[in-house]
Amino acid sequence: NPAVVKTDEKYHMLFRAIGNDWISRLGLAISDDGDSFTPADTAVLEPSNKWESNGCEDPRITKIDGTYWVSYTAFDGKTARAALTSTPDFITWGERRLLFPDLSQQQRENLPGAWSKAAALFDERINNKYMLLYGDSRIWPAYSDDLLSWVPSDTPLISARDGYFDAAHVEMGPPPIKTDHGWLVLYHGIDEFSENRTYGLGAVLLDMNDPLKILWRTNKAILTPTEKYETVGLIDIVSGGFSTLKNMTPRKLLELAAQKRLPKAIFCCGAVLEDNGILRLFYGASDTVICTAQIDLESLFAS
Repeated sequence: NPAVVKTDEKYHMLFRAIGNDWISRLGLAISDDGDSFTPADTAVLEPSNKWESNGCEDPRITKIDGTYWVSYTAFDGKTARAALTSTPDFITWGERRLLFPDLSQQQRENLPGAWSKAAALFDERINNKYMLLYGDSRIWPAYSDDLLSWVPSDTPLISARDGYFDAAHVEMGPPPIKTDHGWLVLYHGIDEFSENRTYGLGAVLLDMNDPLKILWRTNKAILTPTEKYETVGLIDIVSGGFSTLKNMTPRKLLELAAQKRLPKAIFCCGAVLEDNGILRLFYGASDTVICTAQIDLESLFAS
């Protein structure tokens, strides 16, 4: 699940990778064209705190005043928490901290009250406040004066909708993108909580000056898993999680897919709006490979 930012005509990608110890770390890859990336040999961000001891996952990158702010999911083996750090160059890193260290807001049943995921920052102040969106059952806003201390709202902005591709679940995608129409927010939707669930990518347009005002929302997913590399892989929401995946063979994965017992997922943490109006999406497919797709921004709003 990669995050991507374009700067100085180069694309910088942070991606989640899992080694033989089954702990997530973040790697760095760089590209001149956005299609072919060269990864570094070692991880650039790996667990160093107790609250991230089982993994640093699913990054998002937002550039603010020359600094790259990287939000990610810190996992301690039981609870996932949104965390934040910063870097000027993806080599040296600032302090890491939990975004909501005292959160007790129940995201959904059977999850700890401290659970928080998928935080993505706006790249400028709005009404003199920094703002982010986060959440993986509903999507909530949060605010800060200094990018360090964050206050979450108790009112969600985006929720699931019966009868749509996002009927069971929504989860925040890449950082919001400023367009001539307003703030474009990409998010993930799940159709049903079953072994055969599908993650699709949806879009919401927020008012430029009041991002709590939704102007438009897609009725259908703009991207869904259809290719084999998007529908068959080591997806970690399979029944049994990592314990199951450790002993999974390619043949067994194909059998599960044929039996409609393997979830299908694309997960987008990175998007770049090019100067020519093309929106480039960077996403993980089936928790196994990294992919890219393109869409003309204006055609998106016409859908």
